[in-house]
Amino acid sequence: MAESSIHTAHASSPAPISRRERKKGRTRADIYAAAMTLFLKRGFDSVTIDDICRSADVARATFFLHFPAKEALLVEYGERANEELAAAIVEYRGSATATLRMALRMLAERAARHREVVRMVVREVIARPRLLSGQDERTADLVHLLSGVIRRGQASGEFRKRLEPTVAALTICAAWFALIYTWTRHDGKIDIEAAVAETLDIVLNGLNDKKSKRG
Repeated sequence: MAESSIHTAHASSPAPISRRERKKGRTRADIYAAAMTLFLKRGFDSVTIDDICRSADVARATFFLHFPAKEALLVEYGERANEELAAAIVEYRGSATATLRMALRMLAERAARHREVVRMVVREVIARPRLLSGQDERTADLVHLLSGVIRRGQASGEFRKRLEPTVAALTICAAWFALIYTWTRHDGKIDIEAAVAETLDIVLNGLNDKKSKRG
């Protein structure tokens, strides 16, 4: 992204959200919050759509206006994380390198805050292969966000221009999801924020000691 377009993106204000859209957003958030509370308390399989509707105080028809099925709630975490990250990237004024660090740190901090939800979502998505398509869409969204940052870094001279931004973003995302999976397997006992920082350092700087001569 060219420097001028970055400034334009920062300068332009988002279109105002209507009262109807705000209400829809609150209803969707209420359904999601009610579902996550029930899933964590009773387990995903033991909770019905009717249970979620009663807890969120919405009709079944309202539920289906927002989510096509109960399983769709499991990929909502990723969608919400991506939306928050996209907004943060637009507002962030640092270099491309600093933006990537901010983005991965933000994801790690969010996962740490929602530890039990993340562990439950990862466990259930792995157990339900048909949900992977929805998860793939969230991954594609994240790849798109990060590849945009990488293109900006290439334009500014921070990153090598011959690299394909999408491949570089996929590498970062693959490392991120591998860490989340390992973190989940170890019951959240790994310091995910430190692990993410180290992983990104490897991606940005490689394994070679900069003091050593390259062969």
